[in-house]
Amino acid sequence: MHKLSTLLAALSLAVACGDDGDDHDDTNGSPEQAGAACHAPDDCYPDVDEGDLQGAAVCIDRVEGGYCSHECVTDDDCCAVEGECETDIHQVCSPFESTGMMMCFLSCEADDIDGEDAQAFCQDHVSPDWMCRSSGGGNQNRDICVPGECGVGEHCAADADCNGDLVCVTEVDGGYCTARDCGSDGDCPPDTHCVAHNDVNYCARSCTADSDCTYCREGAEATCTSDVEFVDGSTPGEVCIRND
Repeated sequence: MHKLSTLLAALSLAVACGDDGDDHDDTNGSPEQAGAACHAPDDCYPDVDEGDLQGAAVCIDRVEGGYCSHECVTDDDCCAVEGECETDIHQVCSPFESTGMMMCFLSCEADDIDGEDAQAFCQDHVSPDWMCRSSGGGNQNRDICVPGECGVGEHCAADADCNGDLVCVTEVDGGYCTARDCGSDGDCPPDTHCVAHNDVNYCARSCTADSDCTYCREGAEATCTSDVEFVDGSTPGEVCIRND
């Protein structure tokens, strides 16, 4: 464990410089201490006595808003001590991207979600703004729930609610963050298509299931459909559309 702690510092996963953690944003929606928002390891696991966890606490800054976790060797090291876990969401011990570290994450693996759609599981049981994705890390990949950058398709009330250069198309119920007034798919961000809908052209998020469209749209969910006017004149697949 000591070697892993040293590696943690070297990889700068813990954002601690000049930050005492008192003002961190804890609103990322995790119902567990694992996955809670953080700036530094001291923000994590306040209900567990220091040293009781089966590995050093970690604040993973590669995840939007930070992600509380701790080092582990096997899945059994996660939720191993009293006060660590507050729900029955399974946790897995997994590497994350290229860090080379093993840490605890909320699981969306098929064996842990009782047949639910993986994306829907993370949205329903953790937060509408979370997604199921691969943890990375080569042949030890696991499927984990993490906060995502919503991007195209996020609900909004004004342009300021959208990431980057995206704007809010208010002609769609609940708003729809996107690029508007497109003339073809070439005017759109990756994994979107230009559609004519509700008297406006905009780039709609590509999808394969409705759970791709409920992501980041709490209360104004869209559906995955090909029943829409594609501006390029073809039917390239399905997109997330809010049918008002």
